[in-house]
This record gives sequence, structure tokens and C-alpha cells, in this order.
Amino acid sequence: MPEPIGIGRGGMIELVLLGGAGMLALGSWAGLVEPRRLKIARYEIESERWPAGRTPLRLAVLGDLHAARPHLGENRLERLVERILAERPDLVLLPGDFLANRTAFVRPLPAATVARALAPLAAAAPTLAVLGNHDYAEEGGREIARRLEAAGIAVLENEVVELEAAGGPLLIAGLACAVSRRADLPAVLARLDPDRPSLMLSHVPDAVAYLPDHVLLTVSGHTHGGQIRLPGVGPLLTQSALPRRFARGLHRIGRRHLLVTSGIGTSALPVRLGVPPEFVVATVRSAVEEPRGLPARRPARVPTRAG
Repeated sequence: MPEPIGIGRGGMIELVLLGGAGMLALGSWAGLVEPRRLKIARYEIESERWPAGRTPLRLAVLGDLHAARPHLGENRLERLVERILAERPDLVLLPGDFLANRTAFVRPLPAATVARALAPLAAAAPTLAVLGNHDYAEEGGREIARRLEAAGIAVLENEVVELEAAGGPLLIAGLACAVSRRADLPAVLARLDPDRPSLMLSHVPDAVAYLPDHVLLTVSGHTHGGQIRLPGVGPLLTQSALPRRFARGLHRIGRRHLLVTSGIGTSALPVRLGVPPEFVVATVRSAVEEPRGLPARRPARVPTRAG
């Protein structure tokens, strides 16, 4: 009878060494390479709530900076802002978590440095922000909010602003962070006019489940796209009660749209795997056929608080 074929001691050692080398390579990629592989996520959003014949809205979204060295120092943040400005957005939305305070092995950037690097966005287009749970963890968010406002960035906390963009009025609601228990959704919805197009800026994407259809787009972050996404498994942890498929990207829910950015930075550990950093460029246009001869794009005005 032939002897069974097995793996000898030498073969077992080779397998262990190969496995260790593979884990080392994967760890190096996740810790050193992927957190710096910036990509631009581009989306086309067609909505019945966007008036037919109105100029499409070009929107930039930059979320979850968790600004800290080594992956996002001041110089890299400035270059990131330059890339966004090159897209010439009509409007910039920042869905929170500017600060890094719960990530190991990093050196967080001060709030003043973060705001100074983001200031050119507000100089080029109306720029609005909400704070995330990491921001509120630092002095209740007061310092970062003050610095952002001084840089020309409107920080919304359960507020609605009105601005003129893409040839008409636009309402933008800023919902405070639900994780920090500051969100007041009824107060925000009460200030939205169902007859005018509106966007919701919410750090946590779960708010979309409670919104009426007249809010045509909700823009969120918080999930990091899972931060670690495995083939055949998907995102490991999304920090959201929504199904895991909503961890990043553009989704349609009835007549509403949800846009979740996987953001730039990291939390807990400075690693990313299968979810490279991104900023978003999205175009909102009417789902109704537009007539020819659209009016030329007009510059957006500085937002004012809606009454």
C-alpha cells in the first residue's frame, strides 16, 4: 500500500514563511500605501426634484479628514484642496470629522492648521460643513467650529441655509451629529420648503431613513467605506445601522438619493484596505428632459440662514 503524501517539516516551514511574508506585505500595503492612494469618485445624480431646464449643480464632497501625520499632514492637505479647486465646483460640502483624536500612532493636526488649509475652498465657492463625533469629542467642537467659521466655512448645527447656485435657489440643511446626540431632525425638516430643491448634510448616513422625498440628496461620511473591505466579504465595520451596501457610494431610496463618501482619513488604526481615500465630485441634474439653450452658469452667492 502506498504511503500517504504529506507535508514534511521543511514544507511546513516554507508555508509558514510564505504566510508570514504575505501578511507582512498586506500589512505594509494597508498601513503605508493605500492610505495615500487618493482617488476621485464621480457621480451623476438625476432627480425629479431638480427643476427641468435648470443648470446642473457641480458638487464637491470632502469628508472624514481625521487630519494627522503621517498620512495627511498640512502640505498634503493643501495639495488635496488644490485638486478639489481644479474641479471648479459650484458648492463644497464637508460632512465632518476634521480632527484625529482616536487613532493610534498618528500626530493630529491642530484645528487652526486644518481650517487654514481648507480656507481656499470657501474663497472659491460656498463651502458648508457639519461636525462629526470626533470633532465634538474635542471641547464640544467649539474650537474647530470657530476656526472653520473664521476661514469662511459655514458650520451648520440643525440649521438650514439658502443660497443661489446653478441658476436658482437651493436649501441646504445641516444636521448635527446623531452619534453625539445633538441631532434635531424635526427642527431641521420644519425649516425646509417642500416646493424648493434641498440637500441634507449629515455626518451619519442613517438620517436618510427618516427623510421625506422632497430632500433630493443626503450627503454623509462617517463610515470610511468600512476602512477595511475584504473581497467577497465587504466592509468589516461601518458604524451605521444601514445595510452594509450603503457604506459608500451613491444610492437611490425611493425618490431620494444618498451619497456616502469613504473619506480621507482613518480611525482607531492608520490603515485602509480595499477602500482608498477619496473626495467626491457629483453633478445634480434634472431627471426630466431639459430643453435646449440652457442659461449660462451663474456664480453662487454666499449662503444665508433660512428663516
